[in-house]
This record gives sequence, structure tokens and C-alpha cells, in this order.
Amino acid sequence: MYLIILLGLILRLSFVDKFEGLWNDEYVSWMIASTPFNDGFWSEVLKQCHMPLYYLYLKPFANCSDLILRLTSLVPGMISICIMYLVGREYSKKNGYIAALITSSLSFLIYYSQEVRFYSLLFLLSSISLLFTIKLIKKFNKINLIGYIISSILILFTHVLGFIYVFLNLIYIVYKRKKISIKMILFSIFILILLLPFGINILNMLPSSQWWGNFSYTNILFLFSDYLSPILTNHINAPPVFFYDRNITIWITLPTIIGFIAMCFGIKNNKGISAIALFAIIVMSILAMTHKIVFISKYLIEILPIIIILLSMGFIRLKKIGIILLTIFILFHISCLFTPFYVTKLPRTEGHRLVCEVLKKHNSNTIIFTYYEPNRFDRYIDLNNKNTLYISKINRFDYLDNPSKILDKIKGGESVSVVFLDSVSFVPYNKINDYENKIPEMFITFSKIKHSILEKVNIEYKDCKIDTIGSWTVISGIKK
Repeated sequence: MYLIILLGLILRLSFVDKFEGLWNDEYVSWMIASTPFNDGFWSEVLKQCHMPLYYLYLKPFANCSDLILRLTSLVPGMISICIMYLVGREYSKKNGYIAALITSSLSFLIYYSQEVRFYSLLFLLSSISLLFTIKLIKKFNKINLIGYIISSILILFTHVLGFIYVFLNLIYIVYKRKKISIKMILFSIFILILLLPFGINILNMLPSSQWWGNFSYTNILFLFSDYLSPILTNHINAPPVFFYDRNITIWITLPTIIGFIAMCFGIKNNKGISAIALFAIIVMSILAMTHKIVFISKYLIEILPIIIILLSMGFIRLKKIGIILLTIFILFHISCLFTPFYVTKLPRTEGHRLVCEVLKKHNSNTIIFTYYEPNRFDRYIDLNNKNTLYISKINRFDYLDNPSKILDKIKGGESVSVVFLDSVSFVPYNKINDYENKIPEMFITFSKIKHSILEKVNIEYKDCKIDTIGSWTVISGIKK
């Protein structure tokens, strides 16, 4: 077990310090955590489409470096290895070791053990929930009931979609035990009342916050490849085809096939918890089809402990062949560390430090930000002595008639830098009409904004420079 834990620690520490800095979602985590309780913390939480527990967890570390912030996700990731051992031990000691080994080396979990988001914590809570679910099915006593209730509450206070898993899990327990405690009912009502303000706010926000992707069958395929292979694909949005890069096809397909075979053999004696995972995927698919949410693998991380248990039990049921397949499966995840596409080497192309380093180099009098407001970058650059302007998601409609009019505010002889986020302004100038009504409005709008501003800068500015780094483009010049 010590070797399994050591393996998990080594993999999670690999390339943990990211030069690119925090990207937008990570910035939001830090920004909320760093907001004082008496100066807007709860109002900032209510602006988001996720629950408050993770921000409370992160709060003591808000003034720390990026590295420390990332290590706060590593800690629950490491504890999860031990919890999954305990989950497996409910079946057998051998099952415990295999479940811990898979948890230790699974690339999907390693990636989120380095991200300043709540998914590593959520996996830990889901593992604890599964542990007490299994215990409660075996023996309905006060300790197991309390453990189940507390872990379920913590999931609900961490993830807006956690109610899907918690609800399905509760149905499974009631079905297996054929009874439900009055205390569980009263407690559930109390928690629902407590969560109501967050829940109503989040349900209203979800459609507008999940605008960038469309659902297709590949989302489900990538869900399993993300969980079972060392390649992480659907962490933001899935490509339209499954075999999108022949250079990594073997890394995606072989471990996924091995894992799927093991899962099929593991389902036989675990039809109940398998049903929880299956119905969670179905509900998520329906929500994605109705454009309520984007189908992303991390949004279903609550079911991953179940999948790991199905894997471990399947490998055991396959006996000698299972040991061979398990070895190949684990070696794929570990050996991928030595390739350029391992999950801890994935560049944070939207990292805020990247663009801030360019802005420091240009040192313009005025900085114009598109898509994000200026305060999104205050962790890496001091803008107090700069004139800052912006066209963001909030005020974008004010500039639809003529986006480049924002440049009219610049005086002659004044230097300016304009920041574009390429991942939301990627449509070529001559393709705008072709893409319109085929992709989300935000992409079209900010592509138009980008082309309009670039055209005016090229005409009215001198000494122009263009820097492209990661997902950012910065154009700088002096007004004639």
C-alpha cells in the first residue's frame, strides 16, 4: 500500500508548477476564496453556477502561490487513494489494493489533482459516499447512516450536479433496504431548504453559463476514454470525431477497451451501483441534449469511484488474464508520463500569466481587454497606473454596431495593447457568414470584434506588433 501511495504522489507531483498560471476557472476559484466574508464572499458565490464548499476549503490558502493552490487539490487526491482502498476492502483485500492502484495511477484523477478547482475534492467525497453506501447496504446502523448522510450533504454543497448522483444513490439504498429512516427524511428536507437559494440561482444560471458546446455521441465515448485511458480529451469540449489524432489513437483505444472489458465483468455482482452510474450518464445526456449543460467528463466525476470498483472486480473475475490486462492498463497510464501528451504536461493555453508577461513587455499606456474584464488579470499584473478598457460578455452588445469604436477613446501619440482570447474569437474574417447560426453566438460576436479592431489598428496605428502565445493574441501600437 505504501508503494501505491508513493506512485500516486510521484505522478501527482509531476510538472505540478505551471508557468502559464491560473486559467479562467481556476482564477474564479481563487478570486472567490480571496474575497472576505464581510465584503462580498457570499454574493460572489451566488454569481457562480457551483456550490460554496470548495471556496470555503480554498479560503485559508487564498494568499498563497499558484503552486500551493494546486497542492490543495493534490491533498484530497492522495486521501482518495486510501478511501478507495477501503471501498475495495468491503469486497476483499485484493479488491482494495487494485482499487487503490487504479485510483493512484488514473490519469484523469491526476490531472484534477493539479487543478485549482473542486473536482479532486468532489472525487474524495464521492469515494466516501460510495464507501458508506456499501456499508449501509450491508448493515443499516447509526454510524453508517451518519457517514452516508454527511458525505451526501458535502457532495451537494460542492457540485451543482451532485443532486443527480445523491438522488440515484438514495433510490438504490431505499430499494435494497426496503426501508428508510425518518431521520434521513427529516435531514433531507432540512438540507433541501438550506440549498434552495443556491439551487434556484444555479438553475437560472446554468443555460447561460454553458453556452459553448453541443452534444453528440462522441461525448459519451470520450467520457469513457477520459476515465479509462491516459489521454484527457473532453475536459473543455469534445472534438466532433472520436479518432481525432492518429498519433494518440493507441493510447486512447487500447486502455479504454481493456477497461471496458473489465467493467463488463465487474458489473455482474454490482448491478445496483452500476445502475447509479448508468442512469447518471443518461440524465446528463438528456440535460446536454436539451442545452441545459455541456457534456464534459468532469461533470460526472461522482460516478468514477463506482467505475473504479467495477474495474477492480472485473480484473479479479478475469483471474490470470485479468492480472495481465490490469498490468497493461496501469503501464499505459504510467508510461504515458514519458510522452509529451501526458495530462500533467498539458499546457494551460488560457493561463493568465502568459498574456500578462506580454503586456509587461509592451508596457502600453492603455490596455483594451476583450472577452474578460481587466480584473481577471490582477493576480499577475498591476494595472493601477494603466488606462483599461474592455468589451466583455456583459457589455458586448453595446459594441455590436461598431466594435472598433472603443479605439476612439485613445488619444494621438498614446500607446495601446489590445488583448484577444483566440479560443472564443477563432472564426476567420471570410468565414463569419458561413459559421453564423451554426456555432454559439459568443464565438461569432468576439470574432467580429477581433477583426474590426485589428482592421482599425492596422490603419490608424504605427509601430504595430502582434504577439501570439497560448490561446492569446496581443496587438500593440501607437496611435498616429
